[in-house]
Amino acid sequence: MMRVVTAASQTPPARSGSFAAFSNPSFRSFTIGGMLWLMADNIEHVISYWVIFDKFDSPMLGGYAVISHWMPYLLLATYMGGVADRVDCRKLFLASMSLFMLVSLGWAFVFWTDTVAIWHAALFLTLHGFAGVLFTPASQLMIHDIVEPQQLTSAVRLTATSRQVSLIGGPAIGGLMLLFLGPAAGIALNALIYLPMVIWSLREPYTGHSHHSAGTPPGPK
Repeated sequence: MMRVVTAASQTPPARSGSFAAFSNPSFRSFTIGGMLWLMADNIEHVISYWVIFDKFDSPMLGGYAVISHWMPYLLLATYMGGVADRVDCRKLFLASMSLFMLVSLGWAFVFWTDTVAIWHAALFLTLHGFAGVLFTPASQLMIHDIVEPQQLTSAVRLTATSRQVSLIGGPAIGGLMLLFLGPAAGIALNALIYLPMVIWSLREPYTGHSHHSAGTPPGPK
């Protein structure tokens, strides 16, 4: 069950320093879950892009793969930030991770049955892009809620570092999974990498609005 935390029920006095935010166990697990999410995102790119480019050899589909990933951020990031300001951010995390997992399993099915078509690729690429924009603004708001103000610079720094680790590690791991497991099994296994963020969202009490420092009133319970 998801719980709601109040500012009065926070963790012990916060430390300061470059890695201070890691002294907060909720932030530590949130960062690991977020790093795995972005790693799974990039693993899916490696496997799905390789298969569809190999099968269709379509420059237009290659262009759409990039556009479908980033266009939702361009068009909807501000709107989704407003949504995150008003609702329990954990619900957005759960919706996003569920969509990511659905897309990975959808890819796995069409790869396994060798039935992938261009419309499958366009649909899965589009859903994948929307899943990303559901998560990202809410995750940035959640950082302000989890850590104390004196830890915020440390939290932002560590979050940015974990993102770069995922951007490097995800493609490397995706390539290994493609090589040793094949596209269907590799991308099916990838769906499980989203689970830690699902578990975090179900177990942790933070909503994204518990601290007044988050800049918004508490969201609905």
